[in-house]
Amino acid sequence: MTRTARQAIREWYSTHPKTYCPVVGQPICPFRGCENPAIRGDPRCNIELKAAQAARRPAEIDELRGWLYDLRESSDGRQWILNFGYHRALLDDFRQMIPARARRYDAETREWAVSKEYSSVLRTLFLNFDQFRADRHAWLKQRERRAD
Repeated sequence: MTRTARQAIREWYSTHPKTYCPVVGQPICPFRGCENPAIRGDPRCNIELKAAQAARRPAEIDELRGWLYDLRESSDGRQWILNFGYHRALLDDFRQMIPARARRYDAETREWAVSKEYSSVLRTLFLNFDQFRADRHAWLKQRERRAD
């Protein structure tokens, strides 16, 4: 089956999205990671958390349910900040199930902010929503223990 360049680019972005790096304050590709030991040693670095989630992604995934590459809370704790690969059907469902007033897209970071009241919708749309939440909570607890 021959693919166009556009299809190949979309496929690449669906499996290699950029996620926000809290250390450098800009989006990076989690598959390349970060080779700078000073950044990797920073307690804010969460590349291991993201890499673990990416490693759990099934080889075959139903396009109607997505996979999160990054999930965190907003600074005020009222929204989920999330990043996922591009799939038109998933994005259409996302926009239909979450009203515009409850979601915002940041083109610079390629992330969505979604009101926490729509957590059940996110759970329906993304296979790893609950797992990522639990893993992030454990990662934050571990980070707090290291700081003590």
